[in-house]
Amino acid sequence: MSEENERNRFTCDWIFNILVVLCDGKVVCGCADPYGERPLGHLNQSSLYEIWNSEKVQRIREGLNKGYSPFCLDCGLKKFLKEKREVPVRPVHIKILPRIFLEPTILCNLSCFKAVCNHESGIIKTRERNMFPFDEFKSVIDEVGKNLIRLDFFNYGDSFVHPQAVEMIEYIKQKYPHIYLYTTTNGLLLDEEKIKRIVNSGLDEFTFSVDGPDQETYVRYRQLGDFEKVLKIMSRFVKERNQLGREVPFINWRYILFKWNDSRGKMKKAKKLASKIGVDRLTWEITDHPQEAISEKYQIGTRHWRKIYHEIWDTSQIGNAIKDKRFLAKIKVLSREVMTKINVTRNLKVLVKNIGGALWLKNTYSGRRIIRLGVQLFDKDKNLEQLNYARAFLNRSMAQGEKDIIRIDLPPLSISGEHWLKFDMVSEGIDWFEAGGSPVLWKRFKVLE
Repeated sequence: MSEENERNRFTCDWIFNILVVLCDGKVVCGCADPYGERPLGHLNQSSLYEIWNSEKVQRIREGLNKGYSPFCLDCGLKKFLKEKREVPVRPVHIKILPRIFLEPTILCNLSCFKAVCNHESGIIKTRERNMFPFDEFKSVIDEVGKNLIRLDFFNYGDSFVHPQAVEMIEYIKQKYPHIYLYTTTNGLLLDEEKIKRIVNSGLDEFTFSVDGPDQETYVRYRQLGDFEKVLKIMSRFVKERNQLGREVPFINWRYILFKWNDSRGKMKKAKKLASKIGVDRLTWEITDHPQEAISEKYQIGTRHWRKIYHEIWDTSQIGNAIKDKRFLAKIKVLSREVMTKINVTRNLKVLVKNIGGALWLKNTYSGRRIIRLGVQLFDKDKNLEQLNYARAFLNRSMAQGEKDIIRIDLPPLSISGEHWLKFDMVSEGIDWFEAGGSPVLWKRFKVLE
């Protein structure tokens, strides 16, 4: 590696965890390649698993394990490493493909202001075809579905322009219900029948992109959009889901902040609407394009950005701008000291209180988003040793203001010494409460001879 490259070391998680399949069968390694300019392979020549561990992909991984890959130079997803930070080293050959983004279509019913995928950008001409054929889609899913953990059913374009988008969703959840299935849309193409079928399918998470609290503001970016229509569709989606008594699909309202929609008044109005409709989560998204439209006061690192940090889309999977949907907890260990002997399990009583607005569910339809008490194990200098050291189920589901005592077992340790325990609640399969701004509890933990 040259001296210049040594100073500009970088890494990336995508090529070790994800592949992106474009609607024409081209495969790329990240969502930051909208025009498919850095292909890894093509499904008309290779299977997805052959591409996943192709010589080309393994060379990229080898380079990233050393802190530099020329393939990644033009990509905005790479993460530069600080001078003294070691380069993370991961396997070059990875047996299982855990996650894919699949682009059903490059077409969209809207034309967003100066977006890389709008009608004027020419992105449609970068695809050999505009739609992913249903039969080919089933073949791809059947190849990877058994071991796939998550499928993101979108990329560029709007997935529901595809006439068989709902059938695709149903196929995934009927044949591979273990897959966490997520999609995002402007929502305007969803009618009553599609809403019912999507909700009944068991799809896990659904995001509506709505960048404003009224028509005038919303349409400045989502050109050709209809604010009142999308509001009604979101509301109908929530009602249909709630009538089934399920927690899925989890419904997000994502609001990109621009200079014309970032006032306190407009953001406050969006919060009220989101709460009224009943969506599960409202978050703000920070963008750096188009340059003339960005919200300068909410750029990363500003005072205003820090104020809404736990309400931003990218900062966690659990943060929320809707006050009565936040996951917040107060935790107290009912023991003055926490100690045990080597190879002995320690049982603790822990008082937990729901101080946020979200309902803590003990059981769920999907098996995800169950709320549990968790403990992370750290050494005496607070370096993480075990992220998932201990777990305990709730005794019952808990609403805002309710509290309960939970018993939790700390697994035995074979070596004596001092440790720290960090107590936090966790939404299983989603995120720790701390990521959404909830306070955690630290306790010293002594393991005696």
